Amino acid sequence: MKWKLIIPALFLYSCSDKQYKGKIIDMHVHSYSQSDFGEREPAADHYGNKGSLNAEEHRLATLAAFKKLNIVKAAVSGNPESVENWAAKDSSSLIVKGILIFHPDDYGMDSVKFEQMVKDKKIEIFGEIGAYYGGTSLSDSVWQPYLRICEKYDIPVAVHTGGGDPGGTYSWSPKARLKLGDPYLIEDVLVRYPKLRIYLMHAGAEEWHEHTLRLMAYYPQLYTDIAVMLWVEPNTQRTIKDFLRNAKEAGYLDRVMFGSDQMIWPGAIQLSVDFLNSLDFLTKEEKENIFFNNAARFLKLKL
Repeated sequence: MKWKLIIPALFLYSCSDKQYKGKIIDMHVHSYSQSDFGEREPAADHYGNKGSLNAEEHRLATLAAFKKLNIVKAAVSGNPESVENWAAKDSSSLIVKGILIFHPDDYGMDSVKFEQMVKDKKIEIFGEIGAYYGGTSLSDSVWQPYLRICEKYDIPVAVHTGGGDPGGTYSWSPKARLKLGDPYLIEDVLVRYPKLRIYLMHAGAEEWHEHTLRLMAYYPQLYTDIAVMLWVEPNTQRTIKDFLRNAKEAGYLDRVMFGSDQMIWPGAIQLSVDFLNSLDFLTKEEKENIFFNNAARFLKLKL
């Protein structure tokens, strides 16, 4: 009888002992302007949870999640106006300024304008690059002037991998094709720019997570985040468990970074943290590396 009482207590202690509660870097956060709402994301997520009603509510709810969860840095991408708005109201230097871009000429962009934005520190991470949604690959010639600038100024690059929202090809991203989400398609970029700091977003997702591992094996400079996979729906959670187990066995966990990809659902940040913390096959030290240390090293932060 005594053992029946003791064993559950030991189990609870063992689980809580693996929980990471320290500082977090979120490598995949989205900002919005009011005009963005209703353009890409559906009104509710897979589980029926409604998203933020407007851009300011979304910003405040996201920042509240940062404070609650001890998120000390966040790579934020969106249209340039929304990122600048977030940065202007950021008194704690929490925001690392990115840009959400689907095609190289979005926002009237060209390589000259892009280089000036880099010089002016309006772009600190090039990404999220959603080449998939625009019908291209990062290895295509149209992206090369931007990548050369990123290598020149040591600007990290963040590229979407995997698929997109079901049915998106029939609505807002008609040029998207699943094959364009294969991480193997960026291999030419890794060869051309060996000094480029680059990370895959979503670790190849459900479709290509094994390709992510193979690329990480061949190219030791390559990192990945595990954003969206931690919360968006059960199949991605199943897949990311497989990816993390395999990355651990292969010895690549030191290049895996936490991200939430909260989109219009700030509550997804909490869900992402909780799910990663729930994985008992990861040690507390491994979780600390994923939540914080790997990203700090990748970003060359001095915290």
